[in-house]
Amino acid sequence: YDLPLDSPPETILDLGANTGLTAIYFGRKYPGARLACVEPVPDNLRVLAQNLALNAIPAEVIAGAVHINCGSVRIELDAMDYGHKVAQGQQTSSRPSIEVAAYDMPAILRHLGWQRIGLLKVDIEGHEKILFSTNCDWLQFVDAMCIECHPEFGEADLVTIAGKYGFDSPMQLPGIWLLRRGSRISKP
Repeated sequence: YDLPLDSPPETILDLGANTGLTAIYFGRKYPGARLACVEPVPDNLRVLAQNLALNAIPAEVIAGAVHINCGSVRIELDAMDYGHKVAQGQQTSSRPSIEVAAYDMPAILRHLGWQRIGLLKVDIEGHEKILFSTNCDWLQFVDAMCIECHPEFGEADLVTIAGKYGFDSPMQLPGIWLLRRGSRISKP
């Protein structure tokens, strides 16, 4: 997550914050940024809160999953804490699941009171295909986005998003992709 950004972001939104290790990194690297974390799994939320407190990282934590609309979604739990994912369609897995609150991006932005997202980190275990499938006008308020892609969502999808929402060409970095607006970022 050592990203080639033109300037430090003023706001950072961590979608799929898990236990907070990336949030801690961003909080230390960009100490002046306002930081918010979205995480749906209760056990992860407890550890996230502890990790943020132990590392003196001020961040707002939103307990829930990002989704294309507000309501609730079912999370399939995995034996590994980083393998939990939003269930797609009817329950087809024998894995245990929980129902959690779901928030769309406009609702998250309203809740935070943010006009822009300086850096959006997306690691939502395959749910990115759904998140970016519809209702993405909120991307016009994102200056840079780093995203971990999973099967069925990748470079071609990112190229489409970049073209439609004014990002530079996607840049592949170790383990993630970066979309940014480069020097064309305009500050309100």
